[in-house]
Amino acid sequence: MTLHTAVTPSSHYLDDDTFWPAIDVAELRRVLTLSSTISEARLKVAMMGATSKIHRLLATWRFKLRQQGYRHLNDVPAPTVNNCSILVTHYFNAIETATASELYQLVRVAECGRPCPPDPFREKSLSTGEARHYDD
Repeated sequence: MTLHTAVTPSSHYLDDDTFWPAIDVAELRRVLTLSSTISEARLKVAMMGATSKIHRLLATWRFKLRQQGYRHLNDVPAPTVNNCSILVTHYFNAIETATASELYQLVRVAECGRPCPPDPFREKSLSTGEARHYDD
């Protein structure tokens, strides 16, 4: 599974930093099994937020790799699975998870009109799936 397959200029978000692989929006939608009720615009907003968050978390590591001469994540030596570096696979998994989380928050805001606090039960898989504010 790779998100960088069949990338076209209109279907991907590419950060200013070419160290990270491009993300294919259509493939991200397929991997996350999103219905057509999630618009392309909403998915892109969630993906950009997720990408920004992941890049911030990995900034120091990327900086060290750049100092070692690696220009792209795919250049960093690592085992491969299905002809894809596990580092790239982990990067895409992080983007997928963060995008799903961003979408969840965007949908909750759209449903109620204001940002919702994190659901403490969702982290423990105890959520009923209801979107509610704890101050209501």
